[in-house]
Amino acid sequence: MATRARIAIENEDGTYTSAYQHWDGYPGGLGYKLVEYWNSPKLVREAIQLGDASSWGTHIGTKVDFDDRDSHGNQNIYYTRDRGEVCPASIDSNLDELLNSESWEEYIYVMQQDGQWYYHAVGQGAGLQPLVTRALQDRIDNMRNHLEYLKSREAA
Repeated sequence: MATRARIAIENEDGTYTSAYQHWDGYPGGLGYKLVEYWNSPKLVREAIQLGDASSWGTHIGTKVDFDDRDSHGNQNIYYTRDRGEVCPASIDSNLDELLNSESWEEYIYVMQQDGQWYYHAVGQGAGLQPLVTRALQDRIDNMRNHLEYLKSREAA
């Protein structure tokens, strides 16, 4: 099951350019990737301009066969570039519009003008929260849970 998210960047004029992202949009998944690998506003802007994505990895990458998952590696997989659909980035006139638009997304990630990542958990309060601590803690918790699972399998 997908955890849908939206990735946005604040523009100089106060508008926000964003794109949808389908898989692993929770803070310990996509959120962790954003704080770990996506620190350049220039690259984030380039990645968002490619439109909606199945998933974001560690870099933009090049065109691949969307249906050949073995060819994906750790790169971003886009609906337009890699599957031939028309799924462009969108622009919201302000933060309130971005955070309150009707959508299926569970998380909205925003790189603000200060170059830092923030997130909004849809339906769980208003405004943006700093992302880095939440993303790292969720990632650690995910790894701890996975380790416990592996240990339980070894014991069985």
